[in-house]
Amino acid sequence: MQLSYDARADRLLWKLRTRAGDIYAVWLTRRLTLRLWTPYQNLVGQASVQTVAAQPTLTPAAREMLVDAARQRPLPSADFKSPFDPQPVSQPLGPEPLLPDLIDLVPVAQPKGIHIKIRETGGRGLEMHLTADLATALLRLVEQALGASEWLSVPAAPTPVPGSTATGTPPTTLN
Repeated sequence: MQLSYDARADRLLWKLRTRAGDIYAVWLTRRLTLRLWTPYQNLVGQASVQTVAAQPTLTPAAREMLVDAARQRPLPSADFKSPFDPQPVSQPLGPEPLLPDLIDLVPVAQPKGIHIKIRETGGRGLEMHLTADLATALLRLVEQALGASEWLSVPAAPTPVPGSTATGTPPTTLN
């Protein structure tokens, strides 16, 4: 995955590359991203936390601490250092990125994760299941891109993005 902020379009460009080399590209507008940000954070927290967090005996503060710890956990299968290969074997949605009107986020119990359904009025769409680790990795990419976009008054990422400059941030990639 790669997520970058395009200042000229004032949008985030999310690119996904499959193991077969297919590339799917999705524009995330400011309006859509900001509307989905809090629900997505909550779902990632739910997907990332062990079943102990679902115990009714936990106080809300303790549950929130567990969710935060799960979101900050190491992701051994994530590779944030390798460059994203932009050369597609094919582009099933065509050369123009999808510009969605609707995005559905649904928690999935087994395997833990989030099912995402992205649709645009023209009929194109994309559905995927993100495991808890992939959902957390995407959360981190979005946090970095939101920091670069300055859409929020306070950058969402807790630490500066390595290599960032005053004029922008290079695209963040997850391989």
